[in-house]
Amino acid sequence: MELSEARNKLRYLDKENKSYRRENNSLLNDKDRIAREKMEAISEKQITTDGVNALTREIEYLRKQVDSEKNSIVNLIRDRDMMKKNIIKADEDNNKNKEDIHKQKNEID
Repeated sequence: MELSEARNKLRYLDKENKSYRRENNSLLNDKDRIAREKMEAISEKQITTDGVNALTREIEYLRKQVDSEKNSIVNLIRDRDMMKKNIIKADEDNNKNKEDIHKQKNEID
């Protein structure tokens, strides 16, 4: 009688042990899956961070380039205005010289 009770208890414990092993394997698989997903997420985060940093550098470069081009445009506008003034002054001087030449020519005649 004790022997059959011991055998029954042993079968019960084997079943329980098998159930615990299955649960343990399931938990280990979940742990491995979560670890892989975590590593993938970390990798994606690093890739995204690198991308954002690259875009930030590109934006700063473009901002500096825009500022430089803006300064060049302002300088070109200033040069154009100065040239207009010089052309107007040259025209005035030319007209004055023509008048002076015309007056001198009239005096000679």
